[in-house]
Amino acid sequence: MKSTVTLKLKIRKNPALLQTMEAYSKVVAYIAEQGYTNKISNHYQLHHLCYYPAKQHFHLPSQFIINANRVASQTLRSIKKSKGRQPLFKAYLPLDFDKRTFTFSFDKVRLTTIHGRIDIPLNIPEYYWKYLDWSWQTAQVMMHHEQLFIHITFTRTIALVANGGKTLGIDLGIRHLAVTSSKRFFSSKQVKRKRIMFKRLKARLQAKGTKSAKKLLKKISGREQRFMAWVNHNVSKEIISTAEPGDTIALENIKGIRRKHLGKNINFWLHGWSFYQLQSFITYKATIKGIQVVKVNPCYTSQICSHCMSLGSRTGNFFRCTQCDYSLNADLNASINLAKRGSMSDSVLVAVNQPHISGDDSKATRVSSYRTADELRDNVPRMERSAL
Repeated sequence: MKSTVTLKLKIRKNPALLQTMEAYSKVVAYIAEQGYTNKISNHYQLHHLCYYPAKQHFHLPSQFIINANRVASQTLRSIKKSKGRQPLFKAYLPLDFDKRTFTFSFDKVRLTTIHGRIDIPLNIPEYYWKYLDWSWQTAQVMMHHEQLFIHITFTRTIALVANGGKTLGIDLGIRHLAVTSSKRFFSSKQVKRKRIMFKRLKARLQAKGTKSAKKLLKKISGREQRFMAWVNHNVSKEIISTAEPGDTIALENIKGIRRKHLGKNINFWLHGWSFYQLQSFITYKATIKGIQVVKVNPCYTSQICSHCMSLGSRTGNFFRCTQCDYSLNADLNASINLAKRGSMSDSVLVAVNQPHISGDDSKATRVSSYRTADELRDNVPRMERSAL
């Protein structure tokens, strides 16, 4: 199984690199303008229309023009679907490099620019050293808050150990961030307090509506996303520390979880919760350690008895079986059922992982949920429903 990590490093500004990024942005804008004027969004048609004029006028290396054509084509297709106006681009767009346009060594990278190849010194934190013997693949230079960063991706094929280890089920929720079948509970109280604080602060800023308020609103949104990413990293790290190579982790297939409409207050918690991000962090950390991750159908996992497999009753956070009178925490019951389903052969193996995921959780609809509306509603405590 192939694992991918991304090293995010700060670099010094270099005039040749900045000029290349500026020229690249102008090429993207030029191709997008030509495509918008001629009503062309197809990648190949744009290439034949703009490649030679762009190369002659902007003097960029061929690979950058090809990348610019790809970016412009994707933008035009998006505008075509939404029937938007002619696109505008930043002065410094992210600049992509591959093995033809950059090389990596421990203390520097060599990048292709409009003035030839240049060496950019690197200061790699000790935390990243464990990835330096992996195979480097691509790089991206981007401007963020007037500071240059380079993102370098490394890949490595990791063999999953198949020695018949244990299966660990993980139930994600709102009352608890995660509950494992090994009886570990990760409380969400801190996250809920922070989310309510951010919600009230953002509501005040939105009501104010001034330019400075909008700027602060954007800053606060970024702070909230970074906080959630920090929490999810710590939770996933603790979960993976309890598993060994050869074990299997069973996660819920959460596709469609945001399509449910259960009321304003419950949807606030449900739609803003970073289920996908936490699953992604668990997945890539498990893969690096040689642990297999599978996705299973979570249908009725908190309503079926993990002891006798009969349909029981759930009241809030408590489960009781009507057949054998077995009772326990509903989320723990769900995690045990997930572990049992994860040991079955029809589970879906997760083969791709990304270590750095944006905090907006926008990709959550890519991955299936069959949780019932009652389960989702019960997972939000009454006190928190009325608190908003």
